[in-house]
This record gives sequence, structure tokens and C-alpha cells, in this order.
Amino acid sequence: MSIKDKLNILFQAARPKTLPASIGPVIIGLSVARYNEHTVDMLVALLTLLCALLLQISSNFINDYYDGLKGIDSNERLGPTRVTSTGQIAPSFMKRAFLISLSLSFCCGLYLMYKGGIVITSIGLLSILFSYLYTGGPFPLSYFALGELLAFIFYGPVAVVGTYYLQAGEFNLIALLMGSSLGFISSALMGINNLRDYDSDGKTKKITIALILGKRAMRFLIIFFIILSQAPQVYLIVVKSLPIYFIITLITPVLFIKTWKAILCEQISQTFNIYLANTGKYLFVSSLLMTILFTYESTIR
Repeated sequence: MSIKDKLNILFQAARPKTLPASIGPVIIGLSVARYNEHTVDMLVALLTLLCALLLQISSNFINDYYDGLKGIDSNERLGPTRVTSTGQIAPSFMKRAFLISLSLSFCCGLYLMYKGGIVITSIGLLSILFSYLYTGGPFPLSYFALGELLAFIFYGPVAVVGTYYLQAGEFNLIALLMGSSLGFISSALMGINNLRDYDSDGKTKKITIALILGKRAMRFLIIFFIILSQAPQVYLIVVKSLPIYFIITLITPVLFIKTWKAILCEQISQTFNIYLANTGKYLFVSSLLMTILFTYESTIR
């Protein structure tokens, strides 16, 4: 197999459609820093974005590698093809790939750790550790119904507040609330993934919230996550007196109403891959819209 073919397979294993989950928190953290009249250090901003992307890619590689070795992925799985379990790439090559991507994220993060001190050093090292522990190690966290919680924490408050802290050197309530908003969408993404894989996961030792609650309850939990993702914006508009035009962010979920209805009602099939991708688009659109609004507000006051 040529290097080009291997790179194409690695690109597939990186799951590019899921990457908005790491891009969104960074751009919102930067826009909130700008909104609060802090200047944005572009070098720090670019390194933050690169680290976030590398950590998510590493997590996806590790997930592909360990699920393949442990037999979690099978031909019955409805999700995108996993390259390790299907033999498209050797496990040893995938292991080298995730070790390299983790190492790159650490190297890129060294300056950020220097810049952010103990707070960012702790966030960075924990992010690397949990990227591995999510499906690696003797106690893979995603196998014990912790996927939605970890998605909320690391793709929500940790990512947004960490990005903000690197720019401002302080914590901020708006950054925390916006991080929580994205965290709930990331939890919904994880929930859709686990609902789609309900039958195949049920034949393994993997435990997910979907398997604990059942399909029907899991469908409602996913929609509840989507509803909760709007609560921080409502709070900021009503209580913290953000300009009233921020209310247009509350319209964003309506653009994806067909997806939410399908998640509630349709039979689970490969079509859920489309709904998973649409929810990723919802996350990115929400992030982009909030970034535009915060940036606009910072320029006119």
C-alpha cells in the first residue's frame, strides 16, 4: 500500500465530519475574549485551534485502534467504516499514528502551557490523558456509560474556558455558559452515536447510556440535550443583558427541526449517520453565529 493510500485511510479514520466539535469551542472562546475587550493573540489562537484539532483526531485514532482490537466494531455496525477492524490498515500503523498525533498536540501545547501556567498545563495534560483513556487503557471510559459526560466536559466548558483563559488570563462567566451550550450539543452528538450503535454495542461488553436507558428514553435525552444547549443563551440575554439581537441564536435549532423529529421517530438505520452529521453542522453553525455576534458587538461599542 502506498503512502498516499495510507494517508487517505488515516483521513477517513480522523472522521473529519466530527471536527467541528473541537473547532467551535475555540472560535467562541476567542470571540468572547474579544467581546470583553481583550486583544487576541493570534499565535496563541492558532496553536489553541491546532491543539484542539490534534487532540480530537488522536481520540478518533485511539477509538478506531482499540475498538478494532477489542472486537467492538463488527460488520453489523451502522456507523462509518472503522479502518482497523476492517483490515484497511495494520493496527501497528494506527498505533503509531495516534502516538504521533498525541506527541504533536503536546509539542504544540508547550508554548500554551508556558503562556497559561498551571491552569493551562493541567487542562492540556488532562486532555491528552483523557483522549487516551476514553477507549484505551485497562478501564476505557467510553465503555462505562461516560461518553456523554466526557463530551460535555472536554468539548464544552473546558475547551471554551481554556481558550478564553489563554487570551485573558482569567476565568469568565460568559465563556463558561457558552462552553456549557456547546457541551450539551457534543453530548447530543455522542448520544446519537450510541443510539445508532445500540444493537451492535449490546452484543459486546461496552455499556452506554443508550443501553441503560433503552432506545425510546435515549431519543428524548438527545432532544433534551439540544434544548439545554439553548439555556445559556437565554440566561445571558435575559439576566446578563446581552443585546436583544442575540436572540437570533435561539432560532438555530429550528433550522434542523427535521433532524430532531427523525431522531425521535425514525427507525434506527444508517440514516442516523446523516443525523449525526447534521448535529455536527448545528454545533458549527451555532458556534459561528455566536462568534459573529460577539465579534460584531465588540466592534460597535
